[in-house]
Amino acid sequence: MSPQRISNCARPQQQQGVALLMVLLVIALVTVLAVSLSGRSHHAVQRTLNLGQAEQAYWYWLSAEDIVRELVQTEIKEDDGIAHLQQLWAQQSTGAGMAFPVEGGVIQGKVKDLRSCFNLNSLAFGASEDDALLPRRKAQLRHLLLAVVTEIDAYTADVIVDSVADWLDEDSDIGGSYGSESIDYLSLPFPYQAANAWFAQVSELRLIRGVSASIYQQLRPYICVLPKDNSLRINVNTVSPDHPELLHAVTVGAMTEDDATSFLANRQHGGYDSIDAARQQGALNHAAGRELEANLGQPLDDLDVSSNYFQLNATIGVGDFKLPVESQLMITQDTTAVIYRGLGEP
Repeated sequence: MSPQRISNCARPQQQQGVALLMVLLVIALVTVLAVSLSGRSHHAVQRTLNLGQAEQAYWYWLSAEDIVRELVQTEIKEDDGIAHLQQLWAQQSTGAGMAFPVEGGVIQGKVKDLRSCFNLNSLAFGASEDDALLPRRKAQLRHLLLAVVTEIDAYTADVIVDSVADWLDEDSDIGGSYGSESIDYLSLPFPYQAANAWFAQVSELRLIRGVSASIYQQLRPYICVLPKDNSLRINVNTVSPDHPELLHAVTVGAMTEDDATSFLANRQHGGYDSIDAARQQGALNHAAGRELEANLGQPLDDLDVSSNYFQLNATIGVGDFKLPVESQLMITQDTTAVIYRGLGEP
């Protein structure tokens, strides 16, 4: 056979090989596209599912607020405006808290009386009705720091107290002997400015000069923030038995920690209907008889037996989606309202 005929026979075989490669290439491209489209479709479906679960969680959150508002208001009405730890909202907020099964998930939450913690905004300029209250508020926060934080010294406590007051006031002037303003924070490795406004969340305290992570974690259970109220009223019926330091601080040290521990351990079942009734328990009466410095008022001035602010901390679970939330509620015998709503701590 001549070379010409051999060449003519080989050409169809080469063409068939090229065609096979083209087919394989097309198949590979189609496979890659199919996998890509499948992945995108899966992500799109998952994204849609997550959005649906997030929206459902939001509506469950609002429902949880309604449940808490109705529950707390009903119990306050039944007890003539008094809030105490024997009420159902408090009883169900111990341990893991309340659990409400819902379609596709569960709502897990606790309710806290915001009159059983130290309102950081009470140090805001123009505190309550009179600026003269500011020295008292500073003294109270200082007592709380020294009582609660194990490693703190008097100097650090003074720095934190004055710096909190400076953070809250509207000017840029350093107040007190240990205060801090933007000029101090702008010199840090990661600079920022003082807010010169009220706290919106407790976590903002970490921005204050002198507040380390350890100090914040130790102080956290004792403090709270009322975004629209700079008063300080502590309900002796709802203070945790584990927080005698709070009563010691709010009475500006007039009530010793031992007396506060005794008072909380021996509170009347169902709470007191007045501070005068609570004074029948000796520990509180002893504190009332102690004198404070001239500009600090009377020991029991900030104690009460009623509450009007409560906080719901909950985790809304829908499928695999978890939403930690926080709602602050104003609840009285006559009305209820949501005053703050935001994401909580995981």
